[in-house]
Amino acid sequence: MDERIINHIKNILPIPKIEDHRNVLCVLPHPDDGEIGAGGTIAKLKSLGATVTYIMVTDGSAGIRDKSREETAEIRKKEQEKAAEILGVDKIIWLNYPDGGDYRIEDLKADLKKHVDTIDPDIVITVDPFLPYEAHPDHKNCGLAVAHVMMFHSMLVPIALFFTAYPNQYVCVDKYWQKKFEAIMAHKSQISEEILDLYRGYFELKASVNGEKIGCKYAEAFKVMSPIMFHAFEEALWV
Repeated sequence: MDERIINHIKNILPIPKIEDHRNVLCVLPHPDDGEIGAGGTIAKLKSLGATVTYIMVTDGSAGIRDKSREETAEIRKKEQEKAAEILGVDKIIWLNYPDGGDYRIEDLKADLKKHVDTIDPDIVITVDPFLPYEAHPDHKNCGLAVAHVMMFHSMLVPIALFFTAYPNQYVCVDKYWQKKFEAIMAHKSQISEEILDLYRGYFELKASVNGEKIGCKYAEAFKVMSPIMFHAFEEALWV
């Protein structure tokens, strides 16, 4: 893509800073996705005075192999409430779709629209449904549903995608890195001590590489887009 076109788009559609927003909606496929993908940023937004609302798309009921779906959903709900409390999240809305993608995306869009109209966020944070090789239906459904709903809600409300291969913004989370991991650790049914050590090494390396790009120790990466970029916008990948 020609740089002249990209630079022109960046001038007429500047990418807003995530930290500048104060009514934040996080739409998440499962319990733990928000903490893993954006926990430091969420904690930072709270410290800056933002109101943060979680919409949890699924019930997390497929996350523990040796328990029933009902037992698993109850355990994961309690873990998510604890993790959200650590980060300072103001409210969790549970849509309770079955973990694993056995539902219609049209129903999800209708449910999301009702809540988006009520909350009227000034930014939405969610997963990137266009991540190469992403095969999990809940992640694809969640991100696509958000994009569809926001296109018709407001072209002015940015969407910040995490778990992305195409970041265009990095948020310094030096002061919030430990809090992110405290929140991740609340998901005890998903993360053993051994797995936590692996997570910490991987996430710290990735966050430090991101941090180098903006001159800090740790940063979380996002692809921030205007809803207009989700339709017939050939340059969206490069903006």
